[in-house]
Amino acid sequence: MTKLAMACVAAGALSAQPAQAATPAKKDDAALSAMLVGTWVNPPDSADYEAVPSKEVFNADGTYTYTEFEDNKCSKVSAAISSKWYVWDGTLVVEFPDGKSLKDEIVNMAPKKMVLRSIEDSLVYHRVRSEKCFSTAIKAKSAVSKSAN
Repeated sequence: MTKLAMACVAAGALSAQPAQAATPAKKDDAALSAMLVGTWVNPPDSADYEAVPSKEVFNADGTYTYTEFEDNKCSKVSAAISSKWYVWDGTLVVEFPDGKSLKDEIVNMAPKKMVLRSIEDSLVYHRVRSEKCFSTAIKAKSAVSKSAN
């Protein structure tokens, strides 16, 4: 068989592949939404951590609450906001009452950790599932501050 004939056979075989083989699998929004329901915290090793204990609660009815705390026991609320959330085509969308929204691609979703990528600035960060805010972060920061003095 000549090189030209072999190339034609190879090209024909490649073109016979189904179109779906070249496209990535679509993320299952319902499954991602179900896994997202619960309480998540921003741990100190996340790229967007700002040394403020906080938690995010995603409810099954599509409501969302973000809470920041003043104390390391996470009992004294300093700020809280409620909004709506949903997953669309693998992207977590949080819509605030003022009409603004945050959109984050769900890069990876596991039972105890999710990895997100901000659509706005491409920052990749993560959250850890927990019923309590990450109070040990303040204790760790205080210990570092004391040892530096």
